[in-house]
Amino acid sequence: MRPRRFPFPILGAVVLGVGLASIQAQEDHGAHRAHGYQGHDMPMPPPDELGRRRMGMDMRDMLSEDVIAGLKEKIALYGLLTDNELRINVAQMGENYTWYVSDADVRDEIGVLVLSHGVSEAGDRIMTDSMRAIAGEFPTAIGYGMAMMTSSHLQAAIDDLEAAGAATIVLVQTTSTVHNSMTRQWEYILGRRDESSYLTVKPIETGAKLVFAPHMDDHPLIAEILSDHALEISTDPDNEALFLVAHGPEDDFDNELDLPVIESLAEQVKAATGISEVRAINLQDDAIPPVREGNVRQLKRWMQQAQRKGKKLIVVSPASSADGLQHHIRQDLIGLDYTFNEKGLSQHPNFTEWVVITVQQTISG
Repeated sequence: MRPRRFPFPILGAVVLGVGLASIQAQEDHGAHRAHGYQGHDMPMPPPDELGRRRMGMDMRDMLSEDVIAGLKEKIALYGLLTDNELRINVAQMGENYTWYVSDADVRDEIGVLVLSHGVSEAGDRIMTDSMRAIAGEFPTAIGYGMAMMTSSHLQAAIDDLEAAGAATIVLVQTTSTVHNSMTRQWEYILGRRDESSYLTVKPIETGAKLVFAPHMDDHPLIAEILSDHALEISTDPDNEALFLVAHGPEDDFDNELDLPVIESLAEQVKAATGISEVRAINLQDDAIPPVREGNVRQLKRWMQQAQRKGKKLIVVSPASSADGLQHHIRQDLIGLDYTFNEKGLSQHPNFTEWVVITVQQTISG
């Protein structure tokens, strides 16, 4: 797995609106259940001043010989690493934690749990800020992290939502489609699948009804975000080539199912922007090196071909978060002359609108 990065200072302006009332509400929620690999209990700390429950565990401390063997068996990329390399990779990934977004006076029989990979301090704050609208209507929490070795943070989020009155919890996944291992791990933990895609952590315990909302897929609101991001850097659509560069799943079978979705987005963007050439590709950012490197070579070939035609190169990404994949894209394309709008989907008002509409449709459906 590609590591999460935490290079940014705290951006206070992004988190205005997280009140002390919401923090106190969580402190009153009582003891929380904790779940880790093979049912190992983890401490459940109180929230910090922003509403985040950081699990207080260093993932490296969980890397016993059995855990390392399990990760190597489940994750192809890890199977190629030495034990020490795997430990280093896990140490760089960042933590799993939950962020309770709603204020204390927001209570309802419907709750919302947003599931997000998490990328960095700044990126997670922007993602959280995009949930303010839904958090003002329904009790809302975000579970950050891949849940590879623990479900503690997701259990804490569920407990907080139940304490706010939620009897039904809508699960909103910020992965673009269902075709990826992280979605399958979340679905296992939340009772939709019988088998984990990473380690077999303890499933969630809850009396609430859990309802999965649809993924973003090629929703018109998402296509409009990408179109706007492209037009922000476009100067001459007739003489430009736009490349939609997505994270993509690590498995080739998943990738074959995922690609038509991003290609549909590319078609919508081309129609909306008038940019003469629009192409889409999945980097398969967590795949084994030969697979990922092959995708990078393909992307570079496309860009060089367009450049030889005299076209200006522009790049946008359908990554939901504001930081993470963008860093990898910059590294991959060093040496090429192109313009990159590095914004994530969560930085656009349409993302908030998509969340609200998706939750409302899931409830009514």
